[in-house]
Amino acid sequence: MSSGIDDQDFRSTEVSLRQRLGYAAASVAATEEWVADTLERLARTRPHDAARLRARAAHARSFAAEERARAAWYAPGSDEVRPR
Repeated sequence: MSSGIDDQDFRSTEVSLRQRLGYAAASVAATEEWVADTLERLARTRPHDAARLRARAAHARSFAAEERARAAWYAPGSDEVRPR
């Protein structure tokens, strides 16, 4: 008995979803880098808040790196273990 979905349709859907997830992760990474840059600029103009702002910028850059790794995992041909 057939489920009505052949392997080709399933594979096409899988590829499409991986691509969309990869684009989303790359977009989140770019946004986090922008946030980090903004926080660092603020830190230069607000010395009394500089340490806190730089710490938040570092956290944003760390999150951006995680998202870039996730985007790479979703890239076509990637056989890596999925990042956590």
